[in-house]
Amino acid sequence: MFEAIQTIKQNCRRCFTCVRDCPVKAIKIVEGQASVVPDRCIACGNCTMVCSQDAKTYASGLERTGELLESGRPVAALLAPSFPGEFPDLKPGQISGALKRAGFSYVVEVAYGADLVSEAYREFLKQHPEGGWIASACPAVNEYVRKYQPKLVGRLLPIVSPMIATAMALRQLCTEEILCVFIGPCIAKKLEARDPGAPAVIDEVLTFKELRALFTQRGILPAKTEPQPFDPPTAGMGRAFPLSGGLLKSAKLEADLLDPRIITISGQQEVTDILGATARGEIEPFLIEPLMCQGCHDGPGMSRGADRHNRKDFVRRYVNDCRQRASGACHEEPERIQETHIAPSLNRSFTVDDHRLQEPSEQEIRAILARTNKFLPGDELNCKACGYDTCRTKAIAVHHGLAEEAMCLPFMIEQAERVCSELQIPWQEIRKVHRHLINTEKLASMGQLAAGVAHELNNPLGTILLYTNLLQRKIKDRDDLDHDLNLLVEEARRCKKIVGGLLDFARQNRVRMEVVNMGELIRHILSTSFQLPKIAEKGIQVIYEDGTPDITADVDRDQMTQVMVNLIKNAVEAMDGKSGEVRIKVEETADTGRLHISVSDQGCGIKAEDRERVFQPFFTTKSIGKGVGLGLPICYGIVKMHRGTIWYDSTVASGTQFHIELPKTQAMAGRSMLS
Repeated sequence: MFEAIQTIKQNCRRCFTCVRDCPVKAIKIVEGQASVVPDRCIACGNCTMVCSQDAKTYASGLERTGELLESGRPVAALLAPSFPGEFPDLKPGQISGALKRAGFSYVVEVAYGADLVSEAYREFLKQHPEGGWIASACPAVNEYVRKYQPKLVGRLLPIVSPMIATAMALRQLCTEEILCVFIGPCIAKKLEARDPGAPAVIDEVLTFKELRALFTQRGILPAKTEPQPFDPPTAGMGRAFPLSGGLLKSAKLEADLLDPRIITISGQQEVTDILGATARGEIEPFLIEPLMCQGCHDGPGMSRGADRHNRKDFVRRYVNDCRQRASGACHEEPERIQETHIAPSLNRSFTVDDHRLQEPSEQEIRAILARTNKFLPGDELNCKACGYDTCRTKAIAVHHGLAEEAMCLPFMIEQAERVCSELQIPWQEIRKVHRHLINTEKLASMGQLAAGVAHELNNPLGTILLYTNLLQRKIKDRDDLDHDLNLLVEEARRCKKIVGGLLDFARQNRVRMEVVNMGELIRHILSTSFQLPKIAEKGIQVIYEDGTPDITADVDRDQMTQVMVNLIKNAVEAMDGKSGEVRIKVEETADTGRLHISVSDQGCGIKAEDRERVFQPFFTTKSIGKGVGLGLPICYGIVKMHRGTIWYDSTVASGTQFHIELPKTQAMAGRSMLS
């Protein structure tokens, strides 16, 4: 089956806008993806206009048109009467000239076919005065009636559209066999051209947007094109067809504003409402002139951006200009087409193609509604967030596989809130967990890279140090080189230290657990790893809050020493130039039986833009030579290998407090654990 409307899946989001604005609900939702059901679609094109993500498009006619133009046979461009609304800045002759430059042999106004159709309408209505008729010029309306108002199919006027009428007349007038390409604002014309109930006289259909693309492909600038007249036959009042009520005007069927016998309607909501009321017998007009758009000047094949009211004025202005010119829009007649009024048979037929959804049983509907917590009629919000007008119509769509239960937005919000409440995880905690997962992934990938780099650098650095020491021995009497060699040794050793840090960060550590008195460990670190008197000279006091000295935990003594040294060192350096306190505290959390260690300072704090990068390898705010950014990542890895967590609180210019929480006892305490 021909798919007039297609979906670009990668652009489709769960907004359900296309469902909401589809007059016949021809959209099927599967796993959140919206696709058009071809046999339900009436090709009104509304979904292509309302989709902000450009996920809906229509079948292209450019490829086939290109083949026709290259076939060697004459091709006629049938130009819809709404073209002044698409090209308001061009003279009509420039459009004709541009089309002929593109390869078309003839350019004919479809308004001529509209004149033929108007005359056929007038004669038919004279012969059938019983009324109740529906004009059949709009193919989207015809499809709607056939598929969703089958009771009204017999009321569609059995007359072809202006597009078909123009092609039929042109084929009779032309002295050679020609091909016909319709160009207009309508996507439904692509369906009509393939309709088995209409004469097969249209070879391809282009929208105005596609016409602009054709000009671009062929390097044609219509504004710089020499004007050429349209080819005959010449149009008349059929040029008013794109306007709402234009059919009545051209057919001379104009009625008084208050006359209820003739109804002019436009727009999907008005069309579906009036035709529905007609099918139910609530109104009995003599003639309905329906347009699924707000007039053909507002069709989905028009370029976006221009205001529909301006387009309407452009079309109206063109109609009035043509009426004022005695010679019309045609100035010269090609030899192969004669300016002759012909009257081809414009009859056609319409058949029922019922696609109305059969309503399931009340029990089935209630069961579907109950799955989204709608047990009573009062539970049905009818909020339309899913795209359906009521919860009930959405349930019917679910029954037929066109919708999903998860489309109910209030229900999904309730579910999300319930899950969060049951898990007792506030959103901030979820974000924190997410951040930790990202850090862990980054550390894992960086660890693999660091291991390779460190391994490759270690041996060359050892060689550099060895030969530098040999040089110092051989030329120890060269005072002029002594400074340079000492600098070389110093920098090489610094590189070795960095490589050692990389290996500490990257290696698959073997955690050797033992029962450690944390108070004794902290005091030992402060007495051996830090020169507290020198630190005190800077106005900084390092204080261990020794309130509970007997707290013990299963940890790797050496690795936990490395963690504490790094954290205390960072805290002291963060207070460079400021006086204050660095406090270390160890305590046991009574409710969880875990060990909590904190190291706080009164230093500069961590800037907001740096907080997401604190545990990233090689990130540091220290000056060159004072740090390489591996201390905190190493701490992070060691704590994780102890099945613990590490985090911090920081206020700029007030200080930072790092927290570590560890299990007091490990499942494999006293033995080696491979993390």
